[in-house]
Amino acid sequence: MKLRIKGNSIRLRLTRPEVANMASEGSLESRTDFGPQTFHFALIVRENTSGLSASFKHNTILVTASKAALSNWAASEEVGLYGEQATPTGEPLAIAVEKDFRCLDRGRAEANEADAYPHPIVKPKKP
Repeated sequence: MKLRIKGNSIRLRLTRPEVANMASEGSLESRTDFGPQTFHFALIVRENTSGLSASFKHNTILVTASKAALSNWAASEEVGLYGEQATPTGEPLAIAVEKDFRCLDRGRAEANEADAYPHPIVKPKKP
């Protein structure tokens, strides 16, 4: 799972195995060690919730998604789940959970993209 933060938005990008794991297990977590502290980010599903929400406590970003929405998304061709939540500053926090696609720029592609989704604008070559 990858995390992107820009301004007042967060985006989680999941590979195919991670999407399948979320659909069956209901949670996914990643971490980055900084020595004395560890930064965590996680995605969990909840039965009795709608849309997406996020919180930040104890060095952890926790994104929560509705079980129904996540299950439907995992089984579809849809790229992502999107939502916003109010903040005390008045600027909403944009939240996205997306399928991770293969990089279009081969020079910048990560070495291991085997688990990424095929990019939707790249058509497969005919034999």
